[in-house]
Amino acid sequence: MVNGKKYIKSRFAKLVGGIFISSALLFGQSTIAATDTPKTPIITKPSYNEQLINSAHSAILAQYHYDRIPIDDALSERIYTLYLKALDPQKVFFIQSDIDQFEQYKYSFDDFVRRSQLEIPYEMYQQLLVRMDEQYALVTEILAEDFDFDVDKTLVIQRKDENFPKDKTEMRQLWKDRLQNELINLMVTDDTLTLEEAKEKLQKRYNARQKRIHDMEEGELFSLIMNVVSLSFDPHSGYYSAKQMEQFNISMSLSLQGIGTVLRQDDDSIKIVEVVPGGPADLTGQVQIGDEIIGVAQGEDGEFVDIVGMRLDKVVEMVRGEKDTVVRLQMIGNKGKGAEKIVKIVRDTVKLEEQEAKSKVYQLPSENGEEEYTLGVITLPAFYSDFEGSKKGIQDFKSTTRDVKKLLLKLVNDEHIDGLLIDLRGNGGGSLTEVIDLSALFIGSDKTIVQTRGFDGQQDAQSSPNEELIYDGPMVVLIDRLSASASEIFAGSMQDQGRAIIAGQTSFGKGTVQTMIDLSRILAKSTKPGQSKVTIAKFYRANGESTQEKGVAPDVTLPSIYDPNEIGESKELYVMAWDTIDAAPDYDPSVVITEAVTTQLQDKSKERFKEEEKHQIFKKQANKTLELWKINEMSLNLDERKEKLKREEKENLELQNRMRVLYDYEPLTLEQFRNEDGSYTKLLKETETDLLLEEGLLILRDYIDLLESETDAKSH
Repeated sequence: MVNGKKYIKSRFAKLVGGIFISSALLFGQSTIAATDTPKTPIITKPSYNEQLINSAHSAILAQYHYDRIPIDDALSERIYTLYLKALDPQKVFFIQSDIDQFEQYKYSFDDFVRRSQLEIPYEMYQQLLVRMDEQYALVTEILAEDFDFDVDKTLVIQRKDENFPKDKTEMRQLWKDRLQNELINLMVTDDTLTLEEAKEKLQKRYNARQKRIHDMEEGELFSLIMNVVSLSFDPHSGYYSAKQMEQFNISMSLSLQGIGTVLRQDDDSIKIVEVVPGGPADLTGQVQIGDEIIGVAQGEDGEFVDIVGMRLDKVVEMVRGEKDTVVRLQMIGNKGKGAEKIVKIVRDTVKLEEQEAKSKVYQLPSENGEEEYTLGVITLPAFYSDFEGSKKGIQDFKSTTRDVKKLLLKLVNDEHIDGLLIDLRGNGGGSLTEVIDLSALFIGSDKTIVQTRGFDGQQDAQSSPNEELIYDGPMVVLIDRLSASASEIFAGSMQDQGRAIIAGQTSFGKGTVQTMIDLSRILAKSTKPGQSKVTIAKFYRANGESTQEKGVAPDVTLPSIYDPNEIGESKELYVMAWDTIDAAPDYDPSVVITEAVTTQLQDKSKERFKEEEKHQIFKKQANKTLELWKINEMSLNLDERKEKLKREEKENLELQNRMRVLYDYEPLTLEQFRNEDGSYTKLLKETETDLLLEEGLLILRDYIDLLESETDAKSH
């Protein structure tokens, strides 16, 4: 996330001073009839302090969110939709009669929020507990029955677009199918497991889940509702209770170590959304973005704790721990459809050095073979800065710009590079100051790098007063779907100023600025009200286009393993829309690299993917991965699933080994490929193949060829 503190500082006093807290806290009569009494104590309404927090938080959102969305019936429908999704994301607990009863409140949530009358949302949650108790009781009953593993039937895995079951009979059949799928997953993953052992394992999982739903801590439901209200404005606004902020601060202390991942709550599952390069998880080679964690175990042989439906902060507590201790993660592969896997990770400090910019030099002949080009590559995993070191006045504090500047000077002065590739794949962003200063190394200090527009309509064009132009030669910037925020600012800036060919996939599309507002500046500190996170500004390129939602489109498109329907800003509900403002005064469209040039480069790249064996193999691998993203039905036939797994293993191993032979590496055995002894991970690290980087260098080579031919034509 790009830091918005500097942006908001000058406007914060205005923001805090203008909020009116309503004292009209009226209470309504319950109108949802519970079908049974849940085992958990019934919480019928928020506390008085929570009502005050709701009033303050919702007022901040309404008055200072970038889109200035009124709390009305249209927003009410959003809140209702998100709340239902939060309560029952897979539509496996509520039946249609519950939904029919809830529908009468679809356009009343704005009133509930404005008046702090949250009794109905609380009762909807109580009805969920009733249904969960019913379904978890069914689990024991169903697991005692026989299962037909020869059946010709499939199960829809992600049910977000399905209807709620019409009655309890339909619900029971759905649960039998779901349990059969989970049993198959267990037996396919571990072929030594008997059916009875798999049933016992599954029963333990559901016993733990049922216990957990009745262990909700004070304030958890209120926090959930506040976050749902926030998300109805946009996917990046939110609410953090005092306890959540305290846990966040503790997690940042040096006494606790992690595994180098960023986790995110995705409905009732916990998914990996970022893997820190060089971190403990990354070094295993087995943790991928999109993997779903379903269980966590401590040490070499600790018992797995099922975490499906568990709150994110609880999972983070379990994953973190002391340096050099072991945590084991039980996961479903990053396509969400595969068999389970268990990954052992040794906790460690995620070292800043692992995220630092790094450089490498390659020699590549021109296409006609008459010249030899020296090409530099700078890999940049994040836009980082040692803010504490800067504050303390440490002269040589770490920062992206300082590190890249040193690398760049060496590449230019010592290596005499003919071209430069900046690799921003997987770079999720970071410091706004750093991306502005870094951009200046390639376009100079007097050019607009990014524009911002705030919730008050004020626009700012930002350039770097700190850095001067160092490199003005041919450049390629490599991006992918995971390149976000600050990465998009850099790529967009290089594109607008005609400084680089952008190659790869369309970027993530995160073009907004958030700020944290401490509610104790509005309410009494003794109430420990927590903090609001509010989207207060948008980023715009020098050409006036937002990077929000649409991201940065490459000049040369390369195959991707990431499905844009599954990863990216545009997949979220209620995203802030792409739009435009006036171009910056110094924007000059005539300097943008012409379509004639980018078309030639795209055609040459396409030809390689059509003709070159390495490229063909990579494209097949990418297409197979994309197909897996799209699968949303799984067979409930055990033999079919086993055969499917064997077939996929065989096909993937063949493709992997064909690629390895082309790089003069030894083929892998099936045992190595399955990673049962960790040798697959070790071999991949030792024999790394990165075809997209190679293709990026070939695009850079082609670009230099074109520039030289243009120069020759002009000289003649």
